Amino acid sequence: MPKIRYPFLVFAVLLTTILGGCRKPAPIVITPDIQKNHLQRNHIYGDVKYLETKTCRIWADSVSVDDTADLASLKRYYDNDVDFSNSARYLQRYSSDGYLLEFVKFGWANDPNDTVFLKKYTYADDAKIERWDNYGKHGRLNQYCLYQYDRNRFPTGEKYYASQDGQDTLEMTLTHTTDGIGNIIRTVTTYSAIPDKFLTENHYNDQGLVHEIIEHEPNGKVFKTVKLEYDNYGDEVNRCVYKAGNQMIEYTYTQYGQDGRVKKIIYEDKLHHVKEFHYFFDYDAHKNWQTEICAVDGQIVYVKQRKFEYYNE
Repeated sequence: MPKIRYPFLVFAVLLTTILGGCRKPAPIVITPDIQKNHLQRNHIYGDVKYLETKTCRIWADSVSVDDTADLASLKRYYDNDVDFSNSARYLQRYSSDGYLLEFVKFGWANDPNDTVFLKKYTYADDAKIERWDNYGKHGRLNQYCLYQYDRNRFPTGEKYYASQDGQDTLEMTLTHTTDGIGNIIRTVTTYSAIPDKFLTENHYNDQGLVHEIIEHEPNGKVFKTVKLEYDNYGDEVNRCVYKAGNQMIEYTYTQYGQDGRVKKIIYEDKLHHVKEFHYFFDYDAHKNWQTEICAVDGQIVYVKQRKFEYYNE
């Protein structure tokens, strides 16, 4: 039997082969809020060019809907009883890098191509938003907002104007304070019609995700606090709203699948004793849901249908 001349080399090759077959899972990358585009903020995947949404308002008690609702029953209801011929229709247009350019609301079924509302967004070369403009049914400008930045391109303020018959009126001003990387940590809101000032504070976790929002009354007292919790992938799972005194008044829970698809959202208004269930299904190849059924207090109130068009597809 021939001898192995380089035993250590053979051992190294075998070890490399064995370890190469045991690949480590890809590291989880969490995008900070400050780096997210519009698609990422809304949990939408892929290079979306157009998103068309139809919403059909209904009131059906034929299906009982709660946190144990049978998804198969919801699908059967959607397939058999939902008519989108008389529904509200919206269209969103995005840039190739995921920023919202236009939001359009169309008329009802008797005039489906009639634009009743149009919102246009304008960005600088560094993708910072510069302004948005709202147009009414006849294409007339009725409201716009201008964004302000410092020399580091950190946001410093927003000014909201109403426009009518060529006359522009300043209605609201937001003044921002940022941290060292540009996160907005304080916002003071003032209205032209009243002298009061309203302070909002944002607190971020180590991943750059906002985890607490505190809203103050004009006298400085806390009005309400919003606390957010995320899973290991940086997706929001719990959102709790508290009144002063730590009384919970709202609660939102979001459930995801193993692949990150949004499956269900439960919202509860504890002050008014209202509970909403949002179920999502019919996902496309990019993991975006195409159908939503919403029920309030056990009754279905609307069904939403989404259709995506992607760049380079």
